[in-house]
Amino acid sequence: MFWGISPALDLQEEYIRYGDENAYELNFLVIGGCDARHLIKTLAQAYRHKRRYMNLFVVDGCPELIARQVLLLSLALERTTRCGLLEKTRRCLEVYGNLLLRPSTSRYLNAKARQLVAMITNPEYMSCLLPCVSVDQTKYRERDYIENLFNFWTTGNTNQFNACELWEHRIRHSLGVRYDNRAGVFDWDYHMRMKEVASQICFQEYKHFREHGVAFTWLETEVCRPNVSFSAGVYKCGDRYLHRGYLGDLVTSPYIAYGLDCEDKDMLKSSHGVNYKRATDISERNVMRLLYELENRQAFDVNKYSLDTQNLGMVTLSQLDAKISDIVPEAPLILHEDRETYIEVDYGKVHFLSLSALEHYPHKPHFQGLFHGVFVGHNMLSRLKPSVWSMARDDAIVLMETRKYMVEFKRDDVKSYGEIIQQAATTAQCDKISAFSPEKDDFAKFLIRRKSESTDISM
Repeated sequence: MFWGISPALDLQEEYIRYGDENAYELNFLVIGGCDARHLIKTLAQAYRHKRRYMNLFVVDGCPELIARQVLLLSLALERTTRCGLLEKTRRCLEVYGNLLLRPSTSRYLNAKARQLVAMITNPEYMSCLLPCVSVDQTKYRERDYIENLFNFWTTGNTNQFNACELWEHRIRHSLGVRYDNRAGVFDWDYHMRMKEVASQICFQEYKHFREHGVAFTWLETEVCRPNVSFSAGVYKCGDRYLHRGYLGDLVTSPYIAYGLDCEDKDMLKSSHGVNYKRATDISERNVMRLLYELENRQAFDVNKYSLDTQNLGMVTLSQLDAKISDIVPEAPLILHEDRETYIEVDYGKVHFLSLSALEHYPHKPHFQGLFHGVFVGHNMLSRLKPSVWSMARDDAIVLMETRKYMVEFKRDDVKSYGEIIQQAATTAQCDKISAFSPEKDDFAKFLIRRKSESTDISM
């Protein structure tokens, strides 16, 4: 729920590969992205292409996902004057994929939540600090709920969101009688399914995620505070908050977005099937590159930074215990923000929409044939009505996420999902760009060709 199950994409690169290279403005629709990975990568790598203005419209299944994406964008768009690039990178990864945070990250998240409350309740304040992010097209009740979420995040209250207990409860519920033999379950899932599709993920880090909900770890750090941004179904009841606990992923892991491939090929070395680097290390390098490019609009030179060169994928680390420690009373962190705090993005804007936009916007004239590209997450494809495709241009690229990395599904289920993708492509009047296998490909890629004769898009 809280992260996607496919690698991050540069949407502009995907379009100009097959579309109009002379377009001066591009509009993309991201449906069910679940996190901000495509948004951040598209904005960060904009300097690699001809200068164009981009509008990124985002529709997701629930307000919790919008709140998290606003948070991740605000973290990514902060200048490195407040903290170094490495610290900023690790902070983003912790908030993105760890159920438990370092105390410093937890304090920062609480302070950032207070600022986001001010933003969501004052559009002028938000447009001053983050003019490239807009929630104006969401419904008032959704913004009220997001404000409630942000207020809950400011508490960071262990008693009201005990992450360790919530994770264990979900694990017990999902495994049932197999809970006492969960180590064997984790081993089976990794070696029989995960290693086959994502071999860059090391068993030790995957097992630690399955056991504790903590994906990204570093030797010199300790996580002991709950990541309250994973809360769902939050409602205020007097002085307390009620919530439905943790409703996110327990199996696939957050490594998929950034941890499977890297431009620095030395990060992908292995020996006798054992990786030199963990998916954590690759994720760190990829996110660091994106954050650097987002701020500096130039290529990232890894040689300018004294980065850790330890090959932790080659060693067996003792399992780190993950638990919540007692909170020592301390003064809250106050963030003094101004326009110079954030990176100026004058070449694009992210617009968050309500889920109902998929029903109402296709009937608005100015949305007809607007989008150059449409990304559809696996969790939203079955909810799309045929009218949605009227918002795409005749040369638009359509990217449909497969279920390749969903370990909890059997191979036959993953394969059969390809038939659902095929049916959606037929409805959208798409031409298949290349051969597509739902078991081997991360995405199914199509081009909308309404004016041409229909072609066979069978797999």
